[in-house]
Amino acid sequence: MLNGARPGSSRNLMIGPGLITKNFDLSVFKPEDRSTWGELLGATKGGNEVSVDTEWHKVEVDGALGSVEGMEWLTKAEAKLSTNILEMTPENLQLKLPAFDITSHDENYNIIRHTGSIAPTGSTTLALFGAITGKSIPVVIVLENARCTDSFNLPLNNGKDDVVLKAEFEARYAEENMTRIPFYILYPKGGSNVVAPVASPAPGTYEAPQSIVLTATAGHEIYYTTDGSYPTPINGTKYTGPINVDATVTIKAVAVKGQDTSAPVSFAYTINP
Repeated sequence: MLNGARPGSSRNLMIGPGLITKNFDLSVFKPEDRSTWGELLGATKGGNEVSVDTEWHKVEVDGALGSVEGMEWLTKAEAKLSTNILEMTPENLQLKLPAFDITSHDENYNIIRHTGSIAPTGSTTLALFGAITGKSIPVVIVLENARCTDSFNLPLNNGKDDVVLKAEFEARYAEENMTRIPFYILYPKGGSNVVAPVASPAPGTYEAPQSIVLTATAGHEIYYTTDGSYPTPINGTKYTGPINVDATVTIKAVAVKGQDTSAPVSFAYTINP
């Protein structure tokens, strides 16, 4: 069968759905420090989607049978992020109501009320973080000066379904640069091949609990999971010593060097006392 896979294809796959933050600040962002990623919106459902919708003016030249290279220009570009927010915090509700303020009402309630203004009260820089296989740090997709543009709609359903706050955010152009699309992607550098870790004793069936030792090339770190998920430095556990196994389990692990990771490997152990 023909396919487009090439050596290293497995190291360039994005793992969804990612997480969203607001008030992202590129000037202080450090990928290894979660406190610099911005403020989490919280749990979402149904995935997240980023799009850049564009329109182009094409010059119609007499005698040409179609579009002519170089004779067109961008006339419109809108960067958007769509999500379904599960966490009904006052701040998330306010994101959907950009001309509303949050103030204290009494000892029991804050009140989220329209300010009376016909202009929105502000915007925020949103960042969507996604994991890439083969990378130890996330891809970051950023919308600058983003504001929620769709209508407020909160269906409570019948109690059998999750209540979600659908939100579509649209980036806004900076006044001092009205032709630069307010959208960018931070993509990790790197590209070196990293050798996967090995386990001792070998995977298999044992009659007694085992102490599993993971090893990798000198200077590499190891991250692993035991819940079946893809191990990364973001969601995995850093290996610091033998893993005690007293029940059937599958350990998934990757080796990490700098910004690169190995392909994941699985070590399955069955314990039958």
